Amino acid sequence: MELDQLSEEKNDQVYIMPFQQSDIELHDHNFLELAYVTGGNAIQNLAGKKERVKEGDYFIIDYGAVHSYQECKNFTLINCLFLPEAIDDVLEGCHSLEEMLRICMIRYYRKAFEQEKTANRIFHDKDGRVFKLLSVLQLEFSRKEFGWKEIFRSRLKEILILMMRSTISEHMGLDYKKIGNEDEMISDLIRYLHKNGNERAVLTHYCQTHHYSLSYVSRRFRQETGMTALQYLHKIRIDQSCALLVGNRLSIAEIAQAVGYEDAKYFSEIFKRMLGMTPGAYRRMATKQLTFA
Repeated sequence: MELDQLSEEKNDQVYIMPFQQSDIELHDHNFLELAYVTGGNAIQNLAGKKERVKEGDYFIIDYGAVHSYQECKNFTLINCLFLPEAIDDVLEGCHSLEEMLRICMIRYYRKAFEQEKTANRIFHDKDGRVFKLLSVLQLEFSRKEFGWKEIFRSRLKEILILMMRSTISEHMGLDYKKIGNEDEMISDLIRYLHKNGNERAVLTHYCQTHHYSLSYVSRRFRQETGMTALQYLHKIRIDQSCALLVGNRLSIAEIAQAVGYEDAKYFSEIFKRMLGMTPGAYRRMATKQLTFA
């Protein structure tokens, strides 16, 4: 099933609805599904594992995860269906929850999930906080007032962080307060790259200033995040270039210079590798979408 089959608006990235669920056979879909049980109970078969779910339970069903509900008894849900790009445009093309978290939660992902996974597992909303966040999502989605998408993505991201906390504290025996603070060098480098990412030789300059070798920083960054520092720098720069490609008349070469690339050809190669299209093609596509919005 595709998300646009459910939504009234073509190309919608999110859809949220409360409903009463009856028994349903095994099925899957091509989006992420955050489900929250608001009443009753049922036997859920998710990725081959059967468990009874009840009021206050919530879970994210991953892309392609086969699931069903049986023995539904007054079983009501809030279903929040979304594509990864609803969180951040750079996540377009992600096709699993873990891939999405690895990118958008880069500071915490590796330490939190190198053993445990978040998708296709049941959490319980002990203090009602997740339900309150979902209520905000429902309200924003139904009204669709100015800025609703920004509120929606921030509250959805907050739910993901609460799920990460639960995974860390309950299932791995770790103190989540230490996650992200354990290696201050990595956190400091991430902040530095976001602030100075358009500067030439930014990684070399950081290492020289803090008296690290580039090989040491690269190795530690990859150990903690699963990607190299250079890959993360490319992500930051390409993100910035996407904003510059829309709404102004800067040339591709000028945009390359603005985000930190001296060679426009190299910039275009990186851009196409990450987004699957050239900067020019992205500009034409984005401009066309704005024209018909």
